[in-house]
Amino acid sequence: MDNRMTCKDLNLWIVEERDFIILDVLPSECYGSRHIPGARNACVYEVTFLDQVKQITQDLEKPIVVYDSSHRSKASGCAAGKLVDAGFRKVMELSGGIEEWEGSGYPVEICGPDLEEEQALRDGVRNIDCKASRVEWAGRNIVKKHYGTIGVSGGEIVVKDGLVTGGTIAIDMQSIRDIDLTDKEENSLLIRHLKSDDFFDVERFPSAVFKMVECGLLVGATPGSPNHFIKGELTIKGVTRELAVPAIIAPGDDGSVKAHACFDIDRTEWNVFYGSGKLFERLGMHLVHDTITLEMFISAN
Repeated sequence: MDNRMTCKDLNLWIVEERDFIILDVLPSECYGSRHIPGARNACVYEVTFLDQVKQITQDLEKPIVVYDSSHRSKASGCAAGKLVDAGFRKVMELSGGIEEWEGSGYPVEICGPDLEEEQALRDGVRNIDCKASRVEWAGRNIVKKHYGTIGVSGGEIVVKDGLVTGGTIAIDMQSIRDIDLTDKEENSLLIRHLKSDDFFDVERFPSAVFKMVECGLLVGATPGSPNHFIKGELTIKGVTRELAVPAIIAPGDDGSVKAHACFDIDRTEWNVFYGSGKLFERLGMHLVHDTITLEMFISAN
């Protein structure tokens, strides 16, 4: 049975003053910006969605028309499914959401400013906020992995014409931490090993640097997936290698630049050789995979 309703049919129901509920299933800030007149709000993205609906009605026979932003979103379909599974028997989904409703010339109730889908990055040289930025690392062998954090000690991101054009990120190798080992002695021993010349030789090379050489937009990227590609140079232990990194870059609510990137490197290309099967034999329990995962969370003001 098709449970979809056209904008024309919904308008007819409103004109005829039928007894039913219009349910906006978008976040409260979207509902607070604009919504179909008479609509109630219960955000389908929240775990309390059904609780919110039951505060509006507990009548399982009451007709409910759900809508979201546009035909591109599956939120209304998801909401309709949840309501049917919860026992509501007369659930309809508005085709095209509020975008089609408003585009068809039907009225909307405007309660606040338009919400910008994409804010533009502000031009300028932004200094990296070291307290709000970090690098996470993970290393593995065949039976386990260790993971932790490394502090960011400085750097900048350059924005021109609303686009990131370059920048540097300085990484404080002396601040490397492990967070998976709860035994203090084992944890201390691992950090001592990572800082030694077996791995990162932190006494001689206290900093690593990632330099952005080129940065461009990825066409068609959706929110939550990489929207930029970065060609950069990563320097560890005095060795510089080129690499390409997918990244998410977006403006923060406070006007800052937020960036996130997750990528793998082959540590042996930066002369981190300990336990590598490429260079040693019969390693036994000392075998360490060559791949290290790095994840950067960067904020620049």
